[in-house]
Amino acid sequence: MGSSAVKLVQIYPVPGGWEIGGYAVQELGADGGGISPFENVDLARRLKRVFSEIGAPRSGVICALRTGEVVTTLVQLARMPKKELESACRLEAGRWSAFNIEKAILQQVTVDQGSARPGVKSNHIVAAAGRETVSRTLDVLREAGLQTSALLPLPFAWQHYLSSILSSDEKSAVAVVDVGFSRTMVSIYKGTRIRFSREFESGGFQIAEAIVQAGNTFGATGRISRDEAERIQKTVNLFSADGIRSVKGNLTVAQVGGMVRPVLEKIVQESKRSFDYYRQLYRQEEVGRIYLTGGAVLMPGFVNFFQDRVRQTVEPLDFPDKIKIHSSIESGEELKKIFPRLARATALALSRKWEVNFIPPLDKILQNILRRKELIVVPVLALILISYVFYRSIADQIPVHQRLVEQKQAELSAIERNLVPYQVLEELQRQLAARRQAGISALVRQPDWKGILKELGRITPYDVVLTGLMTLPGEGPQRVLCNGRVIDTGDFPPGGVTQFIVRVENSPFFREVEKISEDMDRGTFSFSCTLVY
Repeated sequence: MGSSAVKLVQIYPVPGGWEIGGYAVQELGADGGGISPFENVDLARRLKRVFSEIGAPRSGVICALRTGEVVTTLVQLARMPKKELESACRLEAGRWSAFNIEKAILQQVTVDQGSARPGVKSNHIVAAAGRETVSRTLDVLREAGLQTSALLPLPFAWQHYLSSILSSDEKSAVAVVDVGFSRTMVSIYKGTRIRFSREFESGGFQIAEAIVQAGNTFGATGRISRDEAERIQKTVNLFSADGIRSVKGNLTVAQVGGMVRPVLEKIVQESKRSFDYYRQLYRQEEVGRIYLTGGAVLMPGFVNFFQDRVRQTVEPLDFPDKIKIHSSIESGEELKKIFPRLARATALALSRKWEVNFIPPLDKILQNILRRKELIVVPVLALILISYVFYRSIADQIPVHQRLVEQKQAELSAIERNLVPYQVLEELQRQLAARRQAGISALVRQPDWKGILKELGRITPYDVVLTGLMTLPGEGPQRVLCNGRVIDTGDFPPGGVTQFIVRVENSPFFREVEKISEDMDRGTFSFSCTLVY
């Protein structure tokens, strides 16, 4: 699933090699470099349609993580314990990743140390992918109804493909330069083992943009749309000696080639830097052969342009002899013609054993169960068996527990009968305590309520009515709360309530009088005092 299109190749194993049973290319129509295919809301529906068009089964799907959303790079580290090695690899991969490396899924493969540069350090190929990218990819594939077996970085897919095109006596290292839509990846292999991987920004999108820019720069009659730029890139040899030939209007081949050449030069120069770095790492070992792949390889003259600038042998990644085309495919020649664009999907389809696979372990188990439907019966039967055994073990314990409950109930009844005398004794003790308290209360001197009420009646003015008399709790002499109101506030002299309270305080029956409240508008008041008895 690339930025510009989704490519699908279906491969079957046959005697003597492999056979392509179907292929498809679903254009996504991206308008900018690096646009993620996941921004296309119809991606799952389009995937489903592509599989239906060629009648491909929806199981056993192998998908590559898009470049830019996965980092695959070589790091050189000193020998260290496994836990420290993982942290060091994560730190090194973080230098090249655009995502949060701390939340990424990281896997590393140690390169064969026998041919590595002597010293204490060893080489490791580290692949890291963001968890969100992995989850988003799997969600789209599930929504399309696909059962995914592997989710790979592309460098780990090419090594399986190379085994189908390299001879067994190949001794030198080979490189695959994959020129994608917005990025180019350089991967180097010895035999079929990956030993180096690096990617950089530049690809088919930048080439098309240079063609568009040429139209904008060299005259109004030569302006070029994005679709026209794609067509020119695939059909016109921009390196032709006939530079004055018109591409469109007054726009010539030389003018367009002059704009495109810096982009291609960058691709070649960055690839050469990768080859030089590989030679430094591995005892001056040279890359013997370079395979070019990707949609940009379909550009006429590009392979020769690359070959003129490097000393290695350069070949386009053509259709391999060990792979056949099924008789049902009528467009076999068309397939071979556009094969560099389908080479990645072919490499993925040839992958069977994966050193790196970003599908989470639980997902792998679920995928295996879904892929082999008969396996679903095993956990179902196991669950039924466990449930039955659990039920029988519980059922066997029920009579035992019932007997225990009956035994405990009998013991409880016996204990309750033995507690009856203690309950009678407790009730007698409670009654005795109540009588003792009553005797103590009888011995304490009580207020002379008759005299108190008579005294209140004597000192209370005729315009004042006592509405309440309440005893207050507490130890020591008894205190009471008196509430009252004035019947006729007009005739009652100002400060009458205060004078009444003064009378109470001067009475021999009361002391410690305290006025609590007085409402002049309503004529109500309250005070408390201590009784003298």
